Amino acid sequence: MSGDFSPSGSSASAAPSGSTESPAIARSRGKDLLVRIATERQLLLIFLIVALVAVMIVLEPTTFPRPANAAVVLLDTAQTGILACGMMLLLISGMFDLSIGGILAFSGIMAALAAKELGFPPVAAFLVGCAWGVLLGAVNGVLVTRFKINALIATLATLSIYRGGLQLVSGAGVTNIGNDFTVFGQTKILGIYSPFWFMAVIVLLFAFLVGRTRYFRQAYYIGGNARAAKLSGINVDRTVFSFFLIMGLLAGLAGALLASRLNTAVVLAGQGVELKVITAVVLGGASLAGGVGSIFGAFLGVLFMALLQNAMIIAGISPFWQLIVVGLVLLISVGLDQFARSRARA
Repeated sequence: MSGDFSPSGSSASAAPSGSTESPAIARSRGKDLLVRIATERQLLLIFLIVALVAVMIVLEPTTFPRPANAAVVLLDTAQTGILACGMMLLLISGMFDLSIGGILAFSGIMAALAAKELGFPPVAAFLVGCAWGVLLGAVNGVLVTRFKINALIATLATLSIYRGGLQLVSGAGVTNIGNDFTVFGQTKILGIYSPFWFMAVIVLLFAFLVGRTRYFRQAYYIGGNARAAKLSGINVDRTVFSFFLIMGLLAGLAGALLASRLNTAVVLAGQGVELKVITAVVLGGASLAGGVGSIFGAFLGVLFMALLQNAMIIAGISPFWQLIVVGLVLLISVGLDQFARSRARA
């Protein structure tokens, strides 16, 4: 047996009793550790979050651990966390949406116009923003499911269309929407602004829906093998269309919340948010190939990205370097995913 002999062919019993394991075994264990790190993304994220917090407490003991800074970090997770739930659902089903920044900005503009120009009550204006997000999400869903346009091309095109359309509608944006409208974004509960609590409820809701309900769990079958899912009786197009509607709704909600928090809706809102959301979701365990992922993993990815950005701001790192770091994190996340899938195939 190969385990009874050394590489040179001599008996293993001739080796000293205190000898270490062979290089081949050591390499194998090292590869197994890398595979575990690549596949157990949630455990890795928990470790990174704890390590990052510990390092920042040591380096910035007077700034980072303060409750006010913790509240800022949690507020920063709100927008990305809301969008990440929809993006994780799409990625599990093998889709994605690059237009979410445009939907977010357009929905915020429409909610602001409804409140300020049309005199809608705050709740009605807020719902206008959410409904507009659903409408734009429906456009994406039709392009992908009815016209069979690749999701990358379809949502990249609609991102440009939505950005141009909202500037035609509002010009530079809407300022001083009205104090009543700010109730959704500026209310504090336990010292934390309300957008965080919106996000917390949505994360819990989607964790239940994706983890426990039959309809949403169809995303895993569609992402794993859409043809097999269709043959098994799943209406793939209708299900994927509904996921784009949900993504639009969440982007509309995020846009209305942002306009409420700032009391202003600007055309540049949500610019670049697509990169942050996809980075957080892939870091949290989603695969660009579809079929895997969890809402809890997405939240951990969002929390890690918020902590990392907060740490870089406190450390005085240039915004340009912050963009570089986000890009590097995305590359590492995709690399881990590719490595895990290649090892699984092997």
